[in-house]
Amino acid sequence: MNLRNVRLKSLLRRRSIYASKRYSSTNVEETSMKHLCKHLSLSESNVQYICLKYPVLRNINEAKVQDLVNTVRELGFDKNVLIEEPSLFSILPQTLRLRYQVLDECGIQTINKSHLLSYLTLVKHKTVYELKKSNDIPFHINVENRLAGYMTQWPTSLTTLILGDVNNYNLYDLRLKILQRYLELVLDLTNNEFDRGLQTYPTIRHRPLKFINKTLSILKSEIMMPIKKIKSNLYLIHVDPENLKDIMYNLQSLGGLDIKEVIRSHPKLATKRCSTMMEMKKLLNEYGIDNEAQRRCFDIYTLAPSTVRERLENAKSIPEFNTFQNHPRFLKMIHYNKTALNRLRKSFENNKKCLSLNILSGSSAHYEVFEKSPGDRLGKGKDLLFCVSQSLGKNYGMNEIRRILKRHPFWINVPLVQVQYVCEKLSKEFSHEDIYFNCPIILYPWDKIRDALKSLKTAVHSNLDHLDFNRLGNRQKLSLVLYALEKKHYFSGNGVWAEDKTRNIICPLNKENIKQSVPI
Repeated sequence: MNLRNVRLKSLLRRRSIYASKRYSSTNVEETSMKHLCKHLSLSESNVQYICLKYPVLRNINEAKVQDLVNTVRELGFDKNVLIEEPSLFSILPQTLRLRYQVLDECGIQTINKSHLLSYLTLVKHKTVYELKKSNDIPFHINVENRLAGYMTQWPTSLTTLILGDVNNYNLYDLRLKILQRYLELVLDLTNNEFDRGLQTYPTIRHRPLKFINKTLSILKSEIMMPIKKIKSNLYLIHVDPENLKDIMYNLQSLGGLDIKEVIRSHPKLATKRCSTMMEMKKLLNEYGIDNEAQRRCFDIYTLAPSTVRERLENAKSIPEFNTFQNHPRFLKMIHYNKTALNRLRKSFENNKKCLSLNILSGSSAHYEVFEKSPGDRLGKGKDLLFCVSQSLGKNYGMNEIRRILKRHPFWINVPLVQVQYVCEKLSKEFSHEDIYFNCPIILYPWDKIRDALKSLKTAVHSNLDHLDFNRLGNRQKLSLVLYALEKKHYFSGNGVWAEDKTRNIICPLNKENIKQSVPI
């Protein structure tokens, strides 16, 4: 009887899951159909018929439908072409634009929807002679000269580009030969370098020659990028020239540096959409990321703004990340977020808590040395000094703080999170100057400092009646607390170690936050 009930419950659960999936799928289909009805001016029954014939349309979103409708209009077609050839929905709008441009450059007289759909067949499997015979290309057009005319930097002494009869070539091979010859003359690109570039960046093959010429002109004349740099980053030749101009004129600067200088040093940024980079710049300013931090990690602009926003929000909930929020290299930890989270998790598992920014986001070799090394220490302590300097209102330099902290034998064996927590607590009652002159006190657990502050009043009055603790200055009080903390340890410095019971009292939710953030 029990087995029967278990089977019945299992069957009902499966049915409910299937029903929820079916309901969700139905909702998506209905939404997609509404978008198609709206933008194509069709009745619901016609859209249902098209969706039956082309199932890919059932999950299409409104943005893609609208973008595709706008694209076919830009190319001179009516939106009804999408109804006549719904298979156009399977091609990206940008791909349609590029195909149209390439066919136009090759001399195709009247480009129609069938040309766009059969683009690969047209350029790869038909020779120039066959295309002229089928009246796709007029007989009087010299395809070689037409294609070469889109490249404006040919040497004047050049007379021949292609060896042999051009009519026996297909458009694909003809374009590549002209492009290869052009890059050979302009960039001094060898055959091997050209072939390797095509294998690495295959989209170059179908890039309009006019775009490539314009992009190279901008890179060389306006951005002043060295030829050697373009050769080593050959993906630059298929950058959208209009988008590149928008980046130069709308962004103008990144991290306080001229945008041209930034692109010269970080060519990958030239491939990103201008609107996305502007959104990212606004986002970083919103979170108070200064120019110096941006200059240390321009690669952050290669990520999506939504991704960076999510990572910045997650960093607030992880004390080990939040400690470095004002650090110049903080963005590097956001850029390599998954790596940093995995290293943080492994360090906690190995009971290592003295984590520096270099350990979390540095090279693998550096992290392996930290992971295999015995004990728990911060390394050079630069991050600790930076965080203390920030906590003290930037009134004291890192060298001054180092000079005082180095007196303590275990100054680089205390977790940064604990130090920052203690600084925040002490700052509520004591001035930055008081804390600075008793700087080693920030290395001690807050529980011990708090208990020492409470007990000192009673201890002083009971043992030293002539001394009024309330009349002491704050700097003297902190000195007494520091004395009391080390007295029982014979001033060996061992007072910085917390008892096992209170070892994790500062940030008990660290592990939970990391588990939620790190993909297992």
